[in-house]
Amino acid sequence: MSLSICDWKHGKRWVYSITYDEALVELHRFSVPHHEAFGIPGHVEAVAGHIGKVRQIGQSSYNGFHHMGAEGLRDLLDRGWGVGNHSWSHEVIGPDDVERELGDAKKLLEDVIGAPVPLFCSPGSNVNMSDHVLEAARRYGYLGAMSITDALNRPGDELFWLNRTPLHEQYYAPFFSAYDPYRNIRFAQEEGGWIIDYCHCPLEKAVHPNKDCSEAQLRRRFEAVLTEGGDAVWCANPDEVINYHVTRRHTQVETLQADDSGHRYRLTMADLPPTVTCTELTLDMVAEAAWCGKPRVAIARPGREPETVIPQVVRPRTLRFTIEACDGLEIGIGQADATRRTGA
Repeated sequence: MSLSICDWKHGKRWVYSITYDEALVELHRFSVPHHEAFGIPGHVEAVAGHIGKVRQIGQSSYNGFHHMGAEGLRDLLDRGWGVGNHSWSHEVIGPDDVERELGDAKKLLEDVIGAPVPLFCSPGSNVNMSDHVLEAARRYGYLGAMSITDALNRPGDELFWLNRTPLHEQYYAPFFSAYDPYRNIRFAQEEGGWIIDYCHCPLEKAVHPNKDCSEAQLRRRFEAVLTEGGDAVWCANPDEVINYHVTRRHTQVETLQADDSGHRYRLTMADLPPTVTCTELTLDMVAEAAWCGKPRVAIARPGREPETVIPQVVRPRTLRFTIEACDGLEIGIGQADATRRTGA
């Protein structure tokens, strides 16, 4: 008999997220409708110093496009999206630049959108994932940092080097690997991993084949994720995933009782970062078969009235439920409860 924390929320096998670097206004026309149609939330990586401005950075393919202002960013939040910090200037971040590029940028974005910004997203290249940048990300209260490394993220991987899969027409020289709507899906299913796609602003035709996909390719990717994933995939805003990730890692399960009359457990949370805004966890409880007919799980939070949760029976003798966790929370199920429910 046991109580365990699921790797992913709702007990899903794998996770899919998608991010859009630069937070361009044109996303509302070409990408948001597909998100609405498929019910998949997105995430934009905003450049704090460019909010509401026409983009103009060096020789960028996106010069002349428009960065979202406060209204556009808040509209995305209302749709269930998230906003990450893509730095202040989108330039190389030196040791003397971290306060502006990570600290000031985070504060400005949070003031603009009225919500936390838990993720830093490296601009340009992984040069901006250097040690001094990642140390500053931790210091300024981020929960994770996203790179542009094409790889899967597993439940135990480093959170301050999150990998992102390029959703592009092709890669840079010398490989030029072509667009694949199924990229990393089978691997995520097998490994129980988290895919984070990244692109910029899919239009009818990709702005740059090494930096983006087309609108049609975006839609086909969503179709592949949902068709292949079915009920096993959690399509989530990366902010929700990182909150779950961090909460799970800081939570331990203590067994208080495990006998024929009942099971009782206590959750303890050590050093949970104060920037975590959601502490929901999905738990699996292995219980006596007799207690699973009409199961009820008792939840007791310190200083609050006890409550009852109705779990889902996901397989014989295994109950699953999602709750808002806290330090000292106690969870129980027992034969006495089952006897009262059946009227014996």
